[in-house]
Amino acid sequence: MAKKPPTPSASQTLAEIEATGDRVAEWASRNAALILGTIAGLLVLAAVVGLYVQHSSDARDEAADALARTTSQYRKAMGADPAGGPILEPANAELASRVRTEYADRFAEVGRVNAGTSAGALAWLEAGKLQAELGRLEDAASSFASARDSARGSAVAALASVRLAALAENRGDASAAAESYERAASVTSYPLRAQALADATRCWLDAEDAERALATYQRLESEFPESVVDPSVAALVAELRARR
Repeated sequence: MAKKPPTPSASQTLAEIEATGDRVAEWASRNAALILGTIAGLLVLAAVVGLYVQHSSDARDEAADALARTTSQYRKAMGADPAGGPILEPANAELASRVRTEYADRFAEVGRVNAGTSAGALAWLEAGKLQAELGRLEDAASSFASARDSARGSAVAALASVRLAALAENRGDASAAAESYERAASVTSYPLRAQALADATRCWLDAEDAERALATYQRLESEFPESVVDPSVAALVAELRARR
């Protein structure tokens, strides 16, 4: 019987999470509409480290092992150090596409098998990221929705909502994007709630829904009075208020 791989330590898990953030950042540099979701990604995924080391159920251990193993194998297939560090884009574009296709499916399988665990939710996020890199945006949206549902109101669920919002912006659906940003802002453990509310305000403005924009901005001012808002958004809100 094969020996079960050891559960990664907190430092090893953090290294993998940070490496995932590096890959997301590389993708975001090529997809401007998804940059904000990427910024949130590294912060939230790093915060999830505690979930790996604070719970000891067999299901959690197996899920964490499956995610760590698949992540390591993906990194190796892309020509990167399995233990961590940046993943450079392979010179062979066909190879890169083939690896992303294979591992999008493999991460999705980890998510399906480990539904309801933090590792399963993170696997769905990784599957969605790879699908987006492949241009499979509908599949990516489905994976991010699965991550959101699997994470059950945690900060990971908020991150999934932010990525869904970014995809909605990318396809020009400002109202759907605003609703997803607001959903992320409703998760109290999400560290970028103020940014999510600011983004929701911006999207309501883009959707020409003045009432929702003003209500969301008022919530931002009330809950996060020290937050810094994009001057262009603040100016549009001030203009709407002046008309009333």
